[in-house]
Amino acid sequence: MRPLIAALVVVSSACGLVPGRSARCDLRPQTPQCTDWRNNLQPVFATQQALCMTLGATSAGGVFSEGQTCPTEEMWGGCQTRAADGSLQTNWYYKSEKYKTREAAQAECASAMTFVDPS
Repeated sequence: MRPLIAALVVVSSACGLVPGRSARCDLRPQTPQCTDWRNNLQPVFATQQALCMTLGATSAGGVFSEGQTCPTEEMWGGCQTRAADGSLQTNWYYKSEKYKTREAAQAECASAMTFVDPS
């Protein structure tokens, strides 16, 4: 019976029936940016964790936190995109020497991204 339950969870996750998880990669204080993923499914989640850990070993910084989203204090807003599985990735930008205005943060958005207010 247990293998059937495991298979059901895998199939349900792939179909979006099991809610995903949230996590963040906080690049502050080295870089005034934090990326979070909301409603993320397991296979992609592992890739994002590995990427953040790689950034942690560079001058960009990078601390991965599972079950958390980026803090909104001193945040201008962020560039957001929705993946095919329904998950959201948002690259949040903070008030700093690099991002002195909301417009400077908004300029970081790629063409497929939408600038959103802090949330």
